[in-house]
Amino acid sequence: MRFSAVTHAGRGHRRQLAPSPGVRAGTQAGVGTEKRRDLQGVRALAVLLVALNHANVPFLRGGYIGVDVFFVLSGYFITGLLLRESLGGEYGRGGEAASGRISIPRFYARRARRILPAATLTLAVTSVAVFVVYDLLRANLLGAKPELLDAFAASLFYANVHFAANATNYFAQTTTTFPSPVQHFWSLSVEEQFYLVWPSLLAGTLLICRHGHRKAFDRRRAVRLVGAVIALACAGSLLWSISDTAVSPQSAYFSTFARAWELGLGAGLALLAPRAASLPREVRIPLGWIGFGMVLTAAVFYSSATSFPGDAALLPVVGTALIVVAGLHGTRVGIDRLLGLRPFAYVGDRSYTFYLWHYPALIIVWQAAGHTLPPLDNVGLLIGAFALSAFTFHFYENPLRFARWLRGWRTAALVPVTMGAAVAAIIIPVLAVQATLAEQAVADQGAHSAQLRPARGQPDPRSMWLAKALPAVAQAVVSVRDDAPLPKRIVPDDARLEQENTLVSYDIPRGCQPSFGSGDTSKICLLGDPTAKKVVAVFGDSHAGMWMPALVADARAQKFAVVVLDKPGCFVDRVHTNFAGWPCATWYRWAMRQDHKLHPAVTLVAFDLSSGTLTTDPSATAADIRGVVTHVVRGVYLSDPPKQAELPGTCITAPGATMRSCSTPLPSGYTPLMQDIAQMLQHIHHGWIPVLQWFCADGICPMVIDHMLATRDGSHLTMEYSAALAPLLGNELRPILRRL
Repeated sequence: MRFSAVTHAGRGHRRQLAPSPGVRAGTQAGVGTEKRRDLQGVRALAVLLVALNHANVPFLRGGYIGVDVFFVLSGYFITGLLLRESLGGEYGRGGEAASGRISIPRFYARRARRILPAATLTLAVTSVAVFVVYDLLRANLLGAKPELLDAFAASLFYANVHFAANATNYFAQTTTTFPSPVQHFWSLSVEEQFYLVWPSLLAGTLLICRHGHRKAFDRRRAVRLVGAVIALACAGSLLWSISDTAVSPQSAYFSTFARAWELGLGAGLALLAPRAASLPREVRIPLGWIGFGMVLTAAVFYSSATSFPGDAALLPVVGTALIVVAGLHGTRVGIDRLLGLRPFAYVGDRSYTFYLWHYPALIIVWQAAGHTLPPLDNVGLLIGAFALSAFTFHFYENPLRFARWLRGWRTAALVPVTMGAAVAAIIIPVLAVQATLAEQAVADQGAHSAQLRPARGQPDPRSMWLAKALPAVAQAVVSVRDDAPLPKRIVPDDARLEQENTLVSYDIPRGCQPSFGSGDTSKICLLGDPTAKKVVAVFGDSHAGMWMPALVADARAQKFAVVVLDKPGCFVDRVHTNFAGWPCATWYRWAMRQDHKLHPAVTLVAFDLSSGTLTTDPSATAADIRGVVTHVVRGVYLSDPPKQAELPGTCITAPGATMRSCSTPLPSGYTPLMQDIAQMLQHIHHGWIPVLQWFCADGICPMVIDHMLATRDGSHLTMEYSAALAPLLGNELRPILRRL
């Protein structure tokens, strides 16, 4: 985030900040954008606000506005640099002669030396840390693909576009789920995108003011024209920011268009600095303190609930502008006197590297711990990050930035070299993890003997609904009791699990289900073996649709067609009621008519019974199930598996997760509910299919069975586990189909 800062750093820093003769330390001589120790203090203020906000310090809920402070300063410094080059000393009022020209290559060379080395180092170290600090399982499930894409976006300076496109909420953080450790690169991306356009736009504007090679450069016209361009750009960007924030606040937060006016305001300050410096001290001193108060007010009273940026950004941005104007000449009692103190300047000099390091330091430690730390501990992490920043500043950033050998073609080579180094640092750990997981998969296949196959023997005579557990389930339960570690290879992987969590269709073709919410009809689609005369219908809610991978695979093997008649969200106790936006009763009547028209060999009835309202009154729920089973053609109830207590994706990626921590005791309400359903269906000819033995044994329901997550969200089957159950479901269907 900050950024090129021509005022700062390194071997030339003391010379630049040294006061002119006769000027007290901490004050400034001249009105240019150099020799401003007080603005180094503003940098310190900005980075501390951001860092303490990220550290969850409770009284700085709006500390994120420090980024906006940086934007103003960056626009001020960079534009001042360009104006001195093109308009001369004091922008044409003496000193250097005005040329009206800007060297674009020289500008980007300075940016490259200033920005790339530290950013590349941070990305490289962060990418490696993700795969060193996190264990392989968590790196594969939590970090490999998302962090890879995030780091790529950051290394190529489009992180803001990337996070906006993924509907990232900057403020979305809980005690156990965290943002990307490179999410803070969004602000650096905004700046670089702005400076991809601004120097060329400024150069083009100045070109208009050159009347030919032999005529003098029209300096006054240039100032007026540049001012008009800045004013129009700022007005357009501010209006867009207000509008976009009202419509799409998440994308507006990361938008360069919504933030450009903040950098533009800094550019306007640089242009007007010679005139603003003529303001009396009696005016500038109170303006500075008012601006300081505006920034602190936003930092203290804003929060994640504030609609930001929009018009809310005016408070900290205008406040920063007032601070900049107030310090154009040094004062004894102004805010510039306070911010110009050496401790503030020291932090300000290192604010860029501190900004880069502080966020990964917090996020990676939180991920390793599995939860956010208390604010006091977070402040300790920030102190460590600042120490690392100081080391990086002195021994890496400044030596490269001011190295004489890094000039000319070497600066041009710096861009592909640093970006290539960042990409390599991102990819190599990923490849290493994938290779390790592949080796583990081969070892697991050789060592693992339990499979998803039917257990020998008959159902337990003590219960009419409980059959003997599968060997794979029984082995998983043994691992739970031993508190064994989770397998290193688990399917689905992180990307597939995320994809499955957004699916309702279970690969059911488009149009073969009612549209989510208001849909009440759909096409009748023959799946499995569409040429077969024998048809099996599946009737229910999303817990009917989740069996489709198993049924379609078995249908192809046994040569029958499958028709799905399901409506997600229409639980068994809702099928006679239409709700706002959810016409369950209308769908149910339509689906029942379709079932009777099809006259299937079997209609499998499956509903989600994990809702508390269904388990608290087992007899009523059993009666509802019986009502559906008896009204469809040749109804067979396919029982619902027990629900997991936690989200599998969250549990297995938690620090120290084991088979025991990622398992759930059989819910207490499950047994009486199944017994009531069994009692209700005992006189129905085709009966029902129990499935508890496919998920639980001895009162324990593991999340991971035979290297597979059984459910994607604790309730719905994963595609992989559903497909793996195809032979078992086929064994249950075969005798039923033979009797027909």
